Amino acid sequence: MSDGGNNSSKTKTKTKVCSQCNGQFEKDQFSCRQWKTTADRSCRLCSEYTKLSPDMTRVCSKCRRGLPRTDFDIYQWGRGDDAMCHPCRDSFGEKVLSSIGDPSTNKSKELPDGTCVCFQHSLECCDICMMDFKLMNEFARKRNVVGRELTKDEVDAITEENMKGVRISRKICIMDGQAVCPRQSKKLRCPCNEVTYCSEACQKHHWTIHKMTCKFHAERKQKKQERKQKKQEKARKEVADSLTENQKNVARREAFFAENSGRKGSIEDCAWQLCEHPFVIGGGSIQYGRNGEEFIKGDVAKIFREKMRGVKWDGSLRFGLPLYAPKRDSTDWIAVARRGSTEFDDRLRNHMEELNL
Repeated sequence: MSDGGNNSSKTKTKTKVCSQCNGQFEKDQFSCRQWKTTADRSCRLCSEYTKLSPDMTRVCSKCRRGLPRTDFDIYQWGRGDDAMCHPCRDSFGEKVLSSIGDPSTNKSKELPDGTCVCFQHSLECCDICMMDFKLMNEFARKRNVVGRELTKDEVDAITEENMKGVRISRKICIMDGQAVCPRQSKKLRCPCNEVTYCSEACQKHHWTIHKMTCKFHAERKQKKQERKQKKQEKARKEVADSLTENQKNVARREAFFAENSGRKGSIEDCAWQLCEHPFVIGGGSIQYGRNGEEFIKGDVAKIFREKMRGVKWDGSLRFGLPLYAPKRDSTDWIAVARRGSTEFDDRLRNHMEELNL
């Protein structure tokens, strides 16, 4: 008779209260760990505030008042002693908006040493004119010291040094806390993988600042992926080199049959694990003899030369093919190779011996 009461007690809580800002939010505004905890629960925004600084108050750089951190947006809180509170930030924003029609805010001037500043305020980094020449000026100063153009390694070193101490949270929108931010649960990640937005408006508003470092982050991400791929390929090659040619042929033959039986991707997956071009398997053939089925490898160079109108194979593992991403549930072809001949091979060999073939 008490089922109604039990059902109501089992109803899942849709919102919870953050113990720091006392705000009531839905589940997507908490990390999984914070949502499950029963005490001192912090929303994502408060967690990021704490990561930037454990302080609960800070002095505004403009009005010089000591204020709680809820009076600062996440970006300003991360600026340390240069942080501006909401009223000062709004006042500053009005100055920015009033200067949009002023042609001088879109101009810069070059100093005798080759560095640049904004035309109106002569600042290296001007929030009103939305200009930041810090990185460009570091390049100019370095060129003045060495007396030549900088190498790519020197440019990367200066850029990386310039980015030290800059912490950008990837879990919350970079514009969170500002008027333009709708604080939506859906997040959009910039291709450089360094900043996150919750709306197109946030991305457009922040692009004037982010465009200076987006390319650097994207190149650094690509280099990191390339290093990781080379490391993984080296590990795979060491395992593949430990196999005999007969063992590899067992895996190639099984993948060849699997692909032709409808298991799409078997050849590419097997070739990826054996560190060889997929055409070694896909362009191969099965030969039947006294020892059973024997796999004949495909001639990759010949296939490209004859089938691709004279294209010359450069020896790379994915030449002429897109990058391959292995599936989580893929077959362990290395284990298949190490297992050696299958029961079918043994039965076929015995049968052919009985027929004196």
